[in-house]
Amino acid sequence: DSSAPPPVLAILVPRLAFDQAADQARLRAGLLSAVFLDQPAARQMELIRLALPEVRRVGVLVGGEWRMQTAGLEAAAKDRGMKFVKSQVGSDGLFPALQALLPDIDVLLALPDSEVFNSQTAANILTAAYRRHVPLFGFSPAYVKAGALMALYSTPAQVGKRGGELLRQAMVSKSLPLPQWPRDFTVGVNKDVARSLGLALDEKNIGEQLRRRERP
Repeated sequence: DSSAPPPVLAILVPRLAFDQAADQARLRAGLLSAVFLDQPAARQMELIRLALPEVRRVGVLVGGEWRMQTAGLEAAAKDRGMKFVKSQVGSDGLFPALQALLPDIDVLLALPDSEVFNSQTAANILTAAYRRHVPLFGFSPAYVKAGALMALYSTPAQVGKRGGELLRQAMVSKSLPLPQWPRDFTVGVNKDVARSLGLALDEKNIGEQLRRRERP
């Protein structure tokens, strides 16, 4: 049918945004897929465990759009012997939720939730966590630059490479594979923050260990 829309592969799209917008019929028909921008829960928790083996309590701040989206993170934390602590941002604003959370956690994991982490709030969240000696794990190189201890992310080139592989598969099978996380990723470390927390972290070594754990 020449009037039918062509197959679409979305790349660099957050999983939550894709899930909300995706046409389920086109997904099932192999006419729609994605390589997500964000990272799988198991990879994020494995990074925390590799970098900071003593961590027992991982905290997240959630706004409205992420409220029901943390089950995967909670399960991945539990699988690794860590407690998952969630603080919801309510009508009284972000900072009461943050101040309630920080005393109960060893690490703060930033989520790509624009209601909570945005250009207006990020610096204040980082400062409050740093004062409490709670390292923050971010989701982009900008977070490392701004003062997060670490960040786990996939570069546009890494996501694009995976997108190209999926398109080549689709040309053979005549159907797009299921939406998926990026296969390759980058680990960034803020050496100054690590030093101030008394940590020696090698981003290349940690990234390699993480890749080895994911290989079948």
